[in-house]
Amino acid sequence: MLKSTFGRRAATLALAVTALTGAGLATAGSAFAVYAPKDGYLDGGEFGLYYNSDQGGCVFDLYSSDTNFSGDYFKAFVGSCNGQGQSTNNNTASYHNNDTYRWYVYTGSDATGSEGNLPAGYVGNASSTFKNTITSAYPFDAN
Repeated sequence: MLKSTFGRRAATLALAVTALTGAGLATAGSAFAVYAPKDGYLDGGEFGLYYNSDQGGCVFDLYSSDTNFSGDYFKAFVGSCNGQGQSTNNNTASYHNNDTYRWYVYTGSDATGSEGNLPAGYVGNASSTFKNTITSAYPFDAN
């Protein structure tokens, strides 16, 4: 009887560990999901620049550096939003740094002009120096 109780407990424990491992792998997929930057949806790990103040309107979402916003446009992920189709270049009023890294923004292309930085998790409006003047962004200090 001792062996069968021990055997059942071991089997139950093994089954529980297997189930937890499977659940962990199933949820890990979302942590390593392929990002779709510049799609109008701010995923975790992305930096978002918004058309309006207070994170309003369309978002321009970046996963990696963009040296020149010329040719980039605000997009709606679903439906429509203020600023949809407008150029991102010199057209940003607020931010959301949904990344774990500090992001740097510049008023000129290729990290020129005034430099500002936004810590991980930062949410706020652009200052008078940067409102509607940002042209490039990097997840590192480019200067």
